[in-house]
Amino acid sequence: MAQKQYELKSSPVHLLRRCGQYAADLFDAETRGSDLTPRQLTVLIAVEADDGATQTALVAATGIDRSTLADMVARMIQRDLIVRKRTEADARANSVRLTPKGKRALASALNALKKTEAKLLAALPASRRAEFLRSLALIAANAGGE
Repeated sequence: MAQKQYELKSSPVHLLRRCGQYAADLFDAETRGSDLTPRQLTVLIAVEADDGATQTALVAATGIDRSTLADMVARMIQRDLIVRKRTEADARANSVRLTPKGKRALASALNALKKTEAKLLAALPASRRAEFLRSLALIAANAGGE
């Protein structure tokens, strides 16, 4: 009998993708009626944390690549969630700020995010959740931007 060459149930890449999909499904269930995606929420959180941040700073804070972030910012401007203007220090750089509508969308989505994260972490015993989060943070730190 041939030995199995690879087991998906022990593949970190596969398991992280499955967990990511599960998290996205939970988020979608919590945000029914909203058209805010998890990545858009990430951008809103980063903008709130650094009001007037440049798009370059947002790339570093979120880990979203430059061209994808530029497209996301353009769409979020059209939806009146954020505004963008050239910085005074560097005419090539854009600073980004939340609009009142963006602040409301962020507040609403943060409640959904908290519920999503609680449901996601509920799969783990309470005693293992902090270590799990530390492990995820270590992996994410290797990706840069954190």
